Amino acid sequence: MIVAGKKVLVVGAGISGLMVASELQEAGVCVKVVEKGRGFGGRMATRRMAGARIDHGAQFFTVRSEQFRQRVMGWLDQGIVHEWFRAAPWDSGPEEYPRYRGNAGMTDVAKALAAPLDVERSVRLVNASWSGVGWRAESDGGRSYEADVLILTPPVPQSVALLSESGIQLPGSDWVALSEMDYEPCLTGLFVLSGPSGIPAPGAMKVKDGPVVWMGDNTQKGISPDVSAVTVHSSPEFARQYWDAADDERLPVLIEAASRHLDSDVVEASIHRWRYNVPTRVWSSPFYWNDSFALGLAGDSFGGARIEGAALSGLALSRYLLSS
Repeated sequence: MIVAGKKVLVVGAGISGLMVASELQEAGVCVKVVEKGRGFGGRMATRRMAGARIDHGAQFFTVRSEQFRQRVMGWLDQGIVHEWFRAAPWDSGPEEYPRYRGNAGMTDVAKALAAPLDVERSVRLVNASWSGVGWRAESDGGRSYEADVLILTPPVPQSVALLSESGIQLPGSDWVALSEMDYEPCLTGLFVLSGPSGIPAPGAMKVKDGPVVWMGDNTQKGISPDVSAVTVHSSPEFARQYWDAADDERLPVLIEAASRHLDSDVVEASIHRWRYNVPTRVWSSPFYWNDSFALGLAGDSFGGARIEGAALSGLALSRYLLSS
C-alpha cells in the first residue's frame, strides 16, 4: 500500500511507533502520533528520584542489523547515545556486541525521534471505528482523530482490547493468534544508595537465583554521576506473586535479595510495574497488516524482544506502506 497523500494515525510513542512515524514523515506522509503516557519511549524509560537518574525499563540496546546500525551511528554522531560496555561475564561466543545507552538515560532516543513529530501525550483511546474508507478514533478526554491508516504499536493485548471494544473483527485466524499473544511481567526496583553499589564494572549484573534477575548501576553507567542508584529487575515469577501486593510487602523482599550483591545501604526505594515486559512469543513476520481495514500492528511481539527488534518492526511496516 502506498500512503502518499494519506493521513496516518500512529498509536504509541515507543521506539516502534516513533520509527514508523519518523520514516513516514521523512517520506512526506502526514502523520499524527498519540501516546497514553506522559513521556516518550515506552520501556525505554528514565526517572529522576532523590537526585538520581534511573533507567527503570530497558537497560541498553545492541545493534545486529545494518538497517538499525545506520540509525544508531547517526545518534552516536549527535551525542544522543553512547556505548556503555561490550564484554560482560555472561557473554558467550566470539562476538562482543556494544551495549548502547542514552546520553542521560534510555528515554533520550525516544525524545530525539519525537522532537520533529506531531505527538500528543496523555491520550487514551477508547474507540476506533472504521467507515470502510477511513478511521475515526476517540479518546477518553473527548478528542477525536481521523486518518486513512491506523497503526497500533502498544503491547498486543492492549491493541487487541481496543479493537475488540470498538467492534473491529479481524479475520478469524488472525484474531485468534493476536489474542493469544502475551508477555512476561516484571517488578522493577529503583534504589538510591548510601554509597557505591559494589557491582563489578561495568555496572551490569545478571543474577540467576531468587527474585532478582538483573541489577544495573546507573552511576557506573554514566547517567547518575552525583547520586548512587541501581535498577533491579525481578523474575517473572516474583512479579506474578507480588503484582497486586502493597509496596511495604514486596519492596522489602526485593531490597533484601538485591542487598546480597550491594556494598551500600538502600536509603530510598520505589517500585515500577511492567505488565508487558517481554513477549512470550514472536509473530511470524516483523509486522501485521490488514489491507481491508488499512490497519497495521508493530512492536517487539513482531520484530523480537530486543529494542532493535521493536525498532526494526516499525521500520519494516513503514517501508511496506511506502512501497508499491
